[in-house]
Amino acid sequence: MEKINLVDIFFVDREYSHKHPHMIHRHADYLELLYIAAENGRYFVGNYEYAVTAGDFVVCNANIPHGEDPFQEHQIQTYCLVLSGAHLEIAEDERPIISLGKENPFGELLPAIYQMFHKQEGYSEVCRHFATGIFMLLQRKLIDRAVNLNTKKKKREKLIYRIADYINEHYAESLTLNRISEEFFISSSHLSHIFKKETGLSPMQYMIQRRIGEAQSLLVETLLPIQEIEDRLGFNDSAHFSKTFKKCVGVTPNEYRKHFSDRRRRK
Repeated sequence: MEKINLVDIFFVDREYSHKHPHMIHRHADYLELLYIAAENGRYFVGNYEYAVTAGDFVVCNANIPHGEDPFQEHQIQTYCLVLSGAHLEIAEDERPIISLGKENPFGELLPAIYQMFHKQEGYSEVCRHFATGIFMLLQRKLIDRAVNLNTKKKKREKLIYRIADYINEHYAESLTLNRISEEFFISSSHLSHIFKKETGLSPMQYMIQRRIGEAQSLLVETLLPIQEIEDRLGFNDSAHFSKTFKKCVGVTPNEYRKHFSDRRRRK
């Protein structure tokens, strides 16, 4: 932390922001911590534009493009801490916004730092310590956010495994999305969304693939009539089974069984 230095602190009021948007730029050696003191707006960081509001800190690391869209109206009032020797770790897919809420002490602290830094001699080291404290707080907030995200991700993954296990156990029954969602006490739309996000398949697609995979095994490993296989796996009729099987595998159930029977005979 001793390497961190407060290079400058800027203040931009509503009127100046409205007339002179700070267009997209970047700094080779500095971290900028932009605090939204008042109003709402939008701000670019990297390749994305984010909605910002009073109480937000925007993290702009060195060499990351950031700024305002010149074609939008700007009214946000901001303080910007410019730090050297500092970097906040932000994942590429993570929002570089740390929201502290409108009611937080920085609304009064930053104006005081601004006044001391620019208008009172001998306070540069005091201001540096304040800026370092803000940096450390934001660093802690990012760590807490990462822990919370990992916890949520683990809970979601555990839920997906439980849903998949439930489908694996009941795939041959008249299984519906509503029945699965009732089993896990979540809405069918949310269940479908999180399951597909993790597996690439909707719950019903997973169920169909599970049925077809079992059908492949029964066609090759047993002499069960195809109609019995259909009934065992929960298909309504032969046409539905044959159509679904061909869509997934590329051939009909009869053709699939014949292919493997012929192979066994040739051996």
